[in-house]
Amino acid sequence: MTQDLASAVQPAPAAPAQGGSVGAALRGLRQAKGWSLEEVSSRIKFSARQIEALEAERWDELPAGVSLRGLIRNYARLLGADGAAVVASLDGQAHAPAAANLAASRSLHGGGLPVDEERSTGGSWGWIIVIVALLAVGVAYAFWQGWLPRQWLPSQWF
Repeated sequence: MTQDLASAVQPAPAAPAQGGSVGAALRGLRQAKGWSLEEVSSRIKFSARQIEALEAERWDELPAGVSLRGLIRNYARLLGADGAAVVASLDGQAHAPAAANLAASRSLHGGGLPVDEERSTGGSWGWIIVIVALLAVGVAYAFWQGWLPRQWLPSQWF
């Protein structure tokens, strides 16, 4: 089956738009299994709108970069195809739209990473502070209830 997909996703040199695309191959595999977009959506946790856009190859409606590759890889695996081969065949088809999205994103954000590729570390510090505060309250409560020995406290706190 992966060989069928590999031959189906490679565009024909003369007419790449005649059903030899990644989206058409994935749609054909999904329809051969008799699955609806909603069934696939519930299994791979991407919206039916994104899967439909992938099958129609509307690249501007899809996330760029790692998110797009993950969507395609997971979708191909679900259908029983080789996800890595499908993603590799995507590079030739979605290269221009992905490059345009990346260039537009970099120009909007000062040349840094694209918005969907940025990592935020501000939220993790907040969680660390909350966890440390809860631990301190728990230890104080344990001393107050007498669950922990008073010898563990500094002598000036008695």
